[in-house]
Amino acid sequence: MEWEKYRWERQQRYYEVLLHQDLWNHWVLTRIWGRSNTRLGCFRNDPCASYQEALEKLRRINQRRLQHSYARVFNEKY
Repeated sequence: MEWEKYRWERQQRYYEVLLHQDLWNHWVLTRIWGRSNTRLGCFRNDPCASYQEALEKLRRINQRRLQHSYARVFNEKY
């Protein structure tokens, strides 16, 4: 089970997802989105019951980003 980071971009918009563990070793999906070259943006932390649930949410997010014409810029595993 690894930490993962994904980023999608479209024109001036970006969307990032971090799959990581918190201090109590619970899996969390952190979503970050906004406009490039500005300080504006938002984030949201979604706790997950298991690593498998987090991967499923990540798969759905990827599918949704691609449907909305975002291009995946990178993905990293830690």
